[in-house]
Amino acid sequence: MATVKKKIKWFFKYLWTLFKASVPAGMMYCCAGLVLMMLSMRGTTLEWNAKSITWTVVCNLVVMGYNFLMAWASGTVHYEMLVSGNVKRMSMDEYGGGLKISSHKEMEEYRIWKGFAIGGFMAFMPLLFGILLGANQSNINADNASSAIAWLILLSFLFSGWASIPFYLMNACGMSVSYFWVCTFALLPIAITGGGYIAGAYAKRNKNLREQLIAQRAAEAETNKPKKINYGGLPGTKPKKKK
Repeated sequence: MATVKKKIKWFFKYLWTLFKASVPAGMMYCCAGLVLMMLSMRGTTLEWNAKSITWTVVCNLVVMGYNFLMAWASGTVHYEMLVSGNVKRMSMDEYGGGLKISSHKEMEEYRIWKGFAIGGFMAFMPLLFGILLGANQSNINADNASSAIAWLILLSFLFSGWASIPFYLMNACGMSVSYFWVCTFALLPIAITGGGYIAGAYAKRNKNLREQLIAQRAAEAETNKPKKINYGGLPGTKPKKKK
C-alpha cells in the first residue's frame, strides 16, 4: 500500500512539474485572446474582414513565437538536467554511493515526449471550448441566447480567444462555420511546444559537443607544443643561434 501511495504521489508531482512548464506560454495564449478581442471587436458591428484576419494572424504568430522560445528554453534546461543525471548514475557504486548533485531533479530530465505533454496542457482550453461551443452552436447563433450561453462565450474568449474568436466572428457574419473546428487549433501548441523542446535540447547538445571539441583540441595543442629546455643560464651552455 505504501508503494502504491508513493507511486501516486510521484505521478502527481511529475504532472505538476510539466504543468508548471506550460504556465508562461499558456498565460500568453490567454493574453493573445484578450488582445485579439479588444482589437477585432471594437466596433458596434462584428465583421470578419481583412482587418480581423490580419489581427488574428499577428496575435497568433506572436504568441506562437513566444511559445516556441519558452519550449526551446525548457529543452535546454532539461537536457542539462539529463547530463547531470547521467553523471550521477554513472558514479553510483554497488553500495549506492555516488556524486551528490544538489541541483539535479530527475523529474526535469529531458525526454522527447515531455515537450508534447507540456503543449497538451495549453491545448486543453481550445479543445474543451471547441467541444462546448460546437455542441451549443444553434443556441449561440440564436438571437435570444441565454445567460448561460453568454457566459460560455465570454469564458471561451478569456481562456481560448486566440482560437475561438475567429470562428465567432465568422458565424456572426452569417458564414455558418462549425465551432468544432476550434478543436483543431489545439494541435498547434502541442506541435510548437514539442518541436521547440526537442530543438532546444539538440541545440544545447551540439553546443556542449563544440565546447568539448575546442577544449580537446586546446589540450592536444598544449601536449604537442615543443618544450623549452632550461640550460641553467650558464655561459657556454646555451646553443648558438644560426645566422
